[in-house]
Amino acid sequence: MGRYANHEEFGVNAPINYREDTTSEVFLEGMSAIAPPGMRPKRSRGEKFEEKTDFKASARWHRNFDLAMFGGSDIGTNDFENRQMGLESKRNGIKRIPGRR
Repeated sequence: MGRYANHEEFGVNAPINYREDTTSEVFLEGMSAIAPPGMRPKRSRGEKFEEKTDFKASARWHRNFDLAMFGGSDIGTNDFENRQMGLESKRNGIKRIPGRR
């Protein structure tokens, strides 16, 4: 069974979870796990990573997923950022499913 009941629930929850879960701490933790012994990733790279996972990045990520899986059925290719905002505003009627915490 999947995490989301339908694609609309995915569209409302997944991009928000993407933004919340892509923090500099998560990035640095992941990079530390694959770094050679005795080396650590630069903190500034974690901060740059977090800056690049804002609303526009999550809307683009959702659009690309939608194109790959459903042929662009949900938010389309034109003006996808506004459509993502519209989806996220529907949160009132759709259950919020938090990310990995």
